[in-house]
Amino acid sequence: MLTLQSISRALGGQVSGREVLCPTPGHSKRDRGTAIRIAEGAPDGLLVTCYNGGMTEALMVKDALRAAGILTAYNGTRRELTEAEKAAIKRAEAEREREKAEAQANAAELARQRLAQAMPADPAHEYLVRKRIAPERLWQAAGLLLVPMNDEAGTVWSLQTIAPDGTKRFAKGGRTKGLFWWAGKAIDRLVIGEGMATVAAVRRATSLPVVAAMSADNVPTIARMIRARRPDLHLTIAADDDATGVAAARQAAAETGAALALPEIAP
Repeated sequence: MLTLQSISRALGGQVSGREVLCPTPGHSKRDRGTAIRIAEGAPDGLLVTCYNGGMTEALMVKDALRAAGILTAYNGTRRELTEAEKAAIKRAEAEREREKAEAQANAAELARQRLAQAMPADPAHEYLVRKRIAPERLWQAAGLLLVPMNDEAGTVWSLQTIAPDGTKRFAKGGRTKGLFWWAGKAIDRLVIGEGMATVAAVRRATSLPVVAAMSADNVPTIARMIRARRPDLHLTIAADDDATGVAAARQAAAETGAALALPEIAP
């Protein structure tokens, strides 16, 4: 039976609001790069969006649902979408965008409220001590570190929480693309990296201003945005110590002409 719950069980995903978030084919089981929504009138009654893939991956998702007996078997005949199907897809996409914008606005308001009520981070917070980083531009509430995430205009849209044991969570429904955390004033040099702790460690070692893109996928986006606003800056992209982080850093450096700092690999 075609339900969000049956789709979630078949694909190892989770139900989130009116859609299922699940791994995109070829990605890890923890990935949530594909969103599936039941859309009346769309082909197979579904709208499948692979944010870290394309049409090939979307068709693979449908193949997996056919194999699980949730969708009817494919008869092997290719055809063009009807106008009615195209309209159904557009309606489902518009509905998703409306819900996304509403969720992001709600998350932004909650983030601003939490920051307004929080205290400056305690230098003795367990996570800061373990990482040997300063509490600069960090806040704290009920034992959680609060990392504000703002856009290029300085507006806070979301935040990341960090528990004493290092568990990190982004605000539910909050925006992430194009947002960043920063510390220090950029005069002529700036270091861009992935996570707050990574760039905070760079700042501790170099005293340079830093920006954290908060995810590997976001690193090239943030680098391009900063380069467009400040073409005078000498940028350095600090890569995280994993394949995804290195790939994102290489892309960001190539697209912006920035220097690239790679982690040392232990022999």
